[in-house]
Amino acid sequence: MAERFSISIRDRHGFERSVPLPRNVVLGRQNHCDIVLPDSMVSRAHLKVELMDGAWWAEDLNSSHGTFFQDRRITRIKWETDAALRIADGAYTLTLRNEAPFASEVNLQAILQTAHLMSGEIELDDLLEQTLNRLLAISGTDRGFIMLPEGGDLEVKVQHNLGTDMTRNIHLSMSSVRKVFEQGEPIWIHNVASDQELMAQQSVMNLQLKTILCLPLIVQGKCIGVVYLDGQKVITEPVDRATFEAIVSLCAVAIERTRLAEESLHNHVLATVGQVASSIVHDIKNALFVIAGHAQMIGAYYEAGGKAQHHVEEILGAVERLSQLSTDVLDYAKIRDTKLENVEIAPFIRGLVEPLEQRAKDMGIALRAEGPECTGSLDRYRFARVLENLLANALDALTGRADGRVTVRWEDCLGEIRLEVEDNGKGIPKKLQRRIFEPFFTHGKPKGTGLGMATVKKIMEEHKGAIEVRSEEGVGTLVKVTVPKVSTTSPEVSTGGFRTLNSLEKP
Repeated sequence: MAERFSISIRDRHGFERSVPLPRNVVLGRQNHCDIVLPDSMVSRAHLKVELMDGAWWAEDLNSSHGTFFQDRRITRIKWETDAALRIADGAYTLTLRNEAPFASEVNLQAILQTAHLMSGEIELDDLLEQTLNRLLAISGTDRGFIMLPEGGDLEVKVQHNLGTDMTRNIHLSMSSVRKVFEQGEPIWIHNVASDQELMAQQSVMNLQLKTILCLPLIVQGKCIGVVYLDGQKVITEPVDRATFEAIVSLCAVAIERTRLAEESLHNHVLATVGQVASSIVHDIKNALFVIAGHAQMIGAYYEAGGKAQHHVEEILGAVERLSQLSTDVLDYAKIRDTKLENVEIAPFIRGLVEPLEQRAKDMGIALRAEGPECTGSLDRYRFARVLENLLANALDALTGRADGRVTVRWEDCLGEIRLEVEDNGKGIPKKLQRRIFEPFFTHGKPKGTGLGMATVKKIMEEHKGAIEVRSEEGVGTLVKVTVPKVSTTSPEVSTGGFRTLNSLEKP
């Protein structure tokens, strides 16, 4: 907020008043002056005060009785705050004051600036970034993060100055953060020194933290996330608690509005995909079948290796790509019931990885599959598409890289099987990561349909599982998927293309 200045005016009788100084002013005896000084010793236009290049200047306007600073008559000087000028042989003493704005002005200005920031059309990631920056600036804190629910748990969407191992760098347990989310009650610690439990932490002492704030993001009584802030000074300015909580609520409304708008757009895209699939894709496939048939007939009349044969192969290649796109659209739009069975994970995954080993070797990529013997509840045909898509993306990300590696690993966790596909490829730009599950969105794959990861997510939802993608541009990508460990509906165990009896069954 801009600084506020005023002139303190004290007359020869000791009476004192303060006049705001919002602009350049002229002081004098005449009524047309900005500030009237009704004393016969004051000239009609006695003194001019103006702001130039961020500094106030006082200029005597050839007055009869003069303007004095420290008993020396002046013509023009730079007027510093709290410096006193004496005019007309002591008729008045003028002092320039720099006044702190009223608390209500600060609070209102903070709310208005935040409202303006949140009012435009903006993507959710950018909004979260700006929101955190704004809350850090208003609160005077140094570090912080915003968490939103994702896949049944809270996930950090944006953070500042907390490093990669965020949970170890904050000084409020994650269970306390989750409690704020679940109960909607904020945590305000304005002076860590007054909290004996926190003061016992060596890390708090090392950082000399003074303030820790953790507030729920609430919209219409529902908590949609949490914001955490901390800093190395006791926060008393610039806004009070009630105003800051109002600003946080304003940010929550903006976040929820943007999230719902993006979700509505996503649902609209899905609906469009379904409409396209049901109305024209079958007709497209029929037409492609005719084109392919005629191309093959033409090719039969010409010798292999000839010019005509080359054109036939180009036609058939294009037909194959369009046919695959049609299949992907139909597969994505179709609602399926999963056929779960207990699958032995190790032979199942190795059976899917093995056909790709030669391609990886030709590309100079080290492809490894590692994990223990365990059993998971899968629709093995649908889940095979998940792994095939993830491996295809990983190999494509390593095109042209000499030291490329792709690792497929799995582990048996409590109640679930966790599968990871990791590569050290080019990674996904941060701005694009939130879009990777959108249908028809593709990045870095000139021949991609844009339905691979959208289909992967859909299959994981069919399995009541979860998927998480972590990527850093120039470093690589890690995709984690989890599925229930064992189905309770099927006693049979599958090892890919074969079915074996459960070890407890009689042959």
